Amino acid sequence: MGVKRRPLLALGCTSALVGCLDGGENGGESDGDAAPNGDAASPPFELRTVDAPGSEDGAATVPGAGQVTFLNPTRTLCPTSEGLIGTIGDARAELESRYEVGPDGDVRFVSLVDPRSGPDPTPEELGEWWVEHGGEWTIGIDEDGSINDHYEVSGFPTVLALDADGEAHWRDTGGTGSSNMVDGIERALEAEPETPAPRTEDDGANESAD
Repeated sequence: MGVKRRPLLALGCTSALVGCLDGGENGGESDGDAAPNGDAASPPFELRTVDAPGSEDGAATVPGAGQVTFLNPTRTLCPTSEGLIGTIGDARAELESRYEVGPDGDVRFVSLVDPRSGPDPTPEELGEWWVEHGGEWTIGIDEDGSINDHYEVSGFPTVLALDADGEAHWRDTGGTGSSNMVDGIERALEAEPETPAPRTEDDGANESAD
């Protein structure tokens, strides 16, 4: 019996690694140049945000004006989506040493769920899920699915680096490393008309002196 179960266990592990996919999405990294859905609404979008660590009950504009948005369409009860939250946190921490990161910074992190695909948590349930998995940035509900439709998201987790106009300069589906996320975000930053200069250790020393 033990021998027969091994392929099933391996298959389960493979499914967790690939992610929670819909519609035959194969996953993997790209430069973000896939054409958005022409029939869908266009950015900017209004995202319903929830009360959770790093997030406020209300609404957020995606993408934010004059900043790069790191967008993470995610799904509750998806092990790969849940596991990627920590990796996104690592990328965010690395960027914080060189850029202003936050709602009004050079880079903003936003995760969202689409109630049409997978579980449909209430705002309270989503906030509890966010606490459980250690998220510390904006989390919201794409209530009509317009954001996921525009960027043709068909697998979870997906991550995209968007410029201020909403153009995706990098994306990945199924899971990736924090260094790849940082590279993708910096690619989007370079596309901005006024690219913020990364902070250096000398900058930090000067701020301390002030």
